[in-house]
Amino acid sequence: SRARFAFTGAREAMLQARWTNFYLAYQGRDERDLQGRFGDFMLEVLRPALGELLRPRAPVAGRGRGRIRVGFCSHFFFNCTVGRYFASWITRLDRSRFEVFVYYTNEWIADDTRTIAAAADTFRHLPGRSFDVVAQEIAADELDALVYPELGMHGETFSLASLRLAPVQAAGWGHPITTGLPNIDYFVSSREMEPGDAAASYRERLVLLPGLGTRYARPIAPGDATREEFELPAGATLYLVPQSLFKIHPENDALLAEVMARDPSGKLVFFAAPYDALTTAYYERLARAMASRGLAIDDRVVFLPYMTHDQYLRVNAVCDVMLDTLHWSGGNTSLDALACGLPLVTLPGHLMRGRQSAAMLRLVGVDELVAGDAEGFVAKAVEVGADRALRAQLSARITAGLGTLFDRDEAIRELEDFLERAVSEARAL
Repeated sequence: SRARFAFTGAREAMLQARWTNFYLAYQGRDERDLQGRFGDFMLEVLRPALGELLRPRAPVAGRGRGRIRVGFCSHFFFNCTVGRYFASWITRLDRSRFEVFVYYTNEWIADDTRTIAAAADTFRHLPGRSFDVVAQEIAADELDALVYPELGMHGETFSLASLRLAPVQAAGWGHPITTGLPNIDYFVSSREMEPGDAAASYRERLVLLPGLGTRYARPIAPGDATREEFELPAGATLYLVPQSLFKIHPENDALLAEVMARDPSGKLVFFAAPYDALTTAYYERLARAMASRGLAIDDRVVFLPYMTHDQYLRVNAVCDVMLDTLHWSGGNTSLDALACGLPLVTLPGHLMRGRQSAAMLRLVGVDELVAGDAEGFVAKAVEVGADRALRAQLSARITAGLGTLFDRDEAIRELEDFLERAVSEARAL
């Protein structure tokens, strides 16, 4: 009942509502219904204390045909997935058409943060602020549109997005699952990554941008990496599985074990989780799958420690094949692999979050690395792993096609047109 959520004020309401279904997206299912129900629930939790910020917000009169005032709000505008993907939504936006506000709620200032701050017309650094205060600051800027590049990764930002702080509100695919929030009007995604019936998986109106949906800077591939620096065996075929361990769905285990069963010289290369308990849990799970194929995990699997992005690229450069994961494919990891010329084999799913690598491979022109079923995935992985000449050929083709992936502005131009169109429609209501 509503009485259960009769908080003493806006600040307490925002604190108690700082929840998100982060792990739901990793189950490999369409969660539109569950997310929508949770979004409605969030609204009911916040309404008693923040009703004023839940009312429809009309476009501000008096600015005529001047620049559109657009805001971008995130807790992750630093050197991470969000920073790498979405900095260009700010830095490349046409300043003759848009006045850009950035709201950054994290203490950490990194290189990407400084680049974003320098590009914004107004940069509001709001670390440690209560999110009811952040909400008031955003509302006071009288935006035409407000964009959250990722929603679902940070609880307080998710509760903030439940409010109506601008006439037009949109989410990006930094966390590629519908927000389910009634006050998010649009979900901005990649045309190449979404299936034909994608709109049915979103509560929001789906907006599709070309290519990666952003201007992604090409990572610089290292030219002098060696296996010795990472204590990786010189004579083994190294199959890189770079995803965070919590992201690897149990349905992957049998495929990975089967690849090892078919390639006696193969070794799987993972990265250990930040917490030993997570690494141990995954190790034990994979060990069971390996044992079912008569394989000892300690003979066939390597867990590398946490490392910097530059070191991580060097690992890509010395591996032979990247094995993508089911249900949630690589994103940044796939782009890093391709930038290093590392062939990756993928088995796309039905939802966008399981189709990112497939889109990238098709864009660079190596469609044959996109498997149609589990057997095709295993067979292609082993074929590439066992054939040095084939790997060299694929690597050359990938490198030649990288211009279709990186440093392209088409998506930014379409983002501009979308924002202009959405604001125009809101003003016409």
